[in-house]
Amino acid sequence: MRCIDTTLHVESRSEPVKIVFLGDTHLGNGDTDEDLVKQTAQRLGEDGTYWVDLGDACDFINMHDKRFDAASLPPWIGLADLADLATAQVQRYVDIFKPYAETCLCRLQGNHEDSIRKRFERDVYHEINAKMGVGRDRAPGYGCFLRLRVYRLEKSDPWTLICFLHHGAGGGMLAGSKALRLERLPMSFDADIFAVGHTHTKMALTKRRVGLSPRGKRVIDKPLALINSGAFMRSYVQNDGGYVEGGLLYPQGLGPVEVWIWSQEKELRLVQ
Repeated sequence: MRCIDTTLHVESRSEPVKIVFLGDTHLGNGDTDEDLVKQTAQRLGEDGTYWVDLGDACDFINMHDKRFDAASLPPWIGLADLADLATAQVQRYVDIFKPYAETCLCRLQGNHEDSIRKRFERDVYHEINAKMGVGRDRAPGYGCFLRLRVYRLEKSDPWTLICFLHHGAGGGMLAGSKALRLERLPMSFDADIFAVGHTHTKMALTKRRVGLSPRGKRVIDKPLALINSGAFMRSYVQNDGGYVEGGLLYPQGLGPVEVWIWSQEKELRLVQ
């Protein structure tokens, strides 16, 4: 696991720094709500907004994969694309997100990127990063620590926040098991913001952590944010149904979770 260092500058006293945590867009699957994907991407172009991709950018299930189902493909996949579905999906992602690559803090790898690499020797994760102009310093793989130093222009000392980022693992039908897994992360990893994906369950918790000041002379508390970003796949829509319907999985909340950072007040706010 690597550490990424990022410095952000705040130019307004009243406006926070906004970080959008998104993942599991699964472009190339017919259940993906591409209108929501594009709306989220446009949000990334707003001033003071940055973003993190937690992985599973596309489905990356080609015709020789045992999971392949032609009925699950979206209408923009043409007959010629069947020979190389991964290339069509990579380009779809790049077309949507590349205009906002400059404000991407990092892009993680998910299990769908990892599966096609292991089974078919196709490194789509680094393909996307190369097309996006996202270098190794912003492409840590499955997970990383992201150190954010948030400066106010008139202040000399930054507010430093540590983010623990990972694509995620595990699952379960009910939210309780996922919430427990999320709440246990601070027991093993030292950070202020924890963000994972993978489970297709949108969940955001704010907590406080009590301790001593840096010099140990007073008791202080500071915010703690726990995030499981939502996926972008609608279930039980008016079509023949995909793996969600086939597995009788529960519908979930969709889309990203945002963290708004006020550096002067040293406060965080979660926005869903």
